[in-house]
Amino acid sequence: MKPTLALTLAAVLALGVSTTSTTRAQDAGKVDFEKQVLPVLKESCFKCHEKEHEDGGKIKKPKGGLRLDGAAVIMKGGKEYPNENVVAGKPEASWLVKTMALPDSDDLAMPPEGKGDRVSAANIDLIKKWISEGANFGAWKGVE
Repeated sequence: MKPTLALTLAAVLALGVSTTSTTRAQDAGKVDFEKQVLPVLKESCFKCHEKEHEDGGKIKKPKGGLRLDGAAVIMKGGKEYPNENVVAGKPEASWLVKTMALPDSDDLAMPPEGKGDRVSAANIDLIKKWISEGANFGAWKGVE
């Protein structure tokens, strides 16, 4: 093989590897719903917003008809603001973020006083980023 051909081939291969590495690095910067967002929802939201179930002999229904334990139901939303719970690409239009970011004194603040710890600003920013990136659930389907 001629030296110039070998150098050209090496350069092309290096560009291919570089592009692949860059793509992986970019993907690595994306929010992983199952690893990063789901634990926040489990900790702060599932207590009131999961599938109807029996608890201590009583039937517990999701508050406001809003479930957060499955991908489809997260996107569907609740009785109020249907289809606006999570608006892919638009965290400012997503009620999930709006209610988490409200001050404690607001009646719509989530979770309400006595129902769990408020979501930290860092976790709200993480959820905003996930929504901005398109609200991708990956392989996670959750409860249907």
